[in-house]
Amino acid sequence: MATTTTRRGLSAPLAGETRGLRLRLARLDQDQADLDRARDLLRQGRARAVEDPREAFELVHRAALRGAGVLVGRANRERRRRLPLNVWTAMEKLGGADAERAAELAPLVAERMRLDRDPSARPDPDLLRRHLRETGGHLEQIAERLLEDLPARATDLAAG
Repeated sequence: MATTTTRRGLSAPLAGETRGLRLRLARLDQDQADLDRARDLLRQGRARAVEDPREAFELVHRAALRGAGVLVGRANRERRRRLPLNVWTAMEKLGGADAERAAELAPLVAERMRLDRDPSARPDPDLLRRHLRETGGHLEQIAERLLEDLPARATDLAAG
């Protein structure tokens, strides 16, 4: 890492590195804000699960979409060719656990489509419980991935 020396003999990152550091922190902040919004949607879905299961299913599904969007957005930052706009298709292309998560969501996506087609339909209670449980778990995994990307010390931020 290129540094300059201050009058007091301390080293400081160069201007270009400072911009890179700011960009990295801004992206991390945005990812965290998106994850917080997903968690909020999940909380709202849990609160409405009994009184309005249809609305609860929609809220939980939007939480799942937002959480997956964090992962896809992060991946797009490092790719030359952007991933598809459909978040589940993009997750499939990421491979590994992300592709497995996308595959697990197929019945839940189908349930959401069924609900969209029939305004009087109610979600399958088992699918709603599953969506609540799995989406909560997935959001926690995303939070862990964000934390894993944090440097051990603040000074390590500039090194990344």
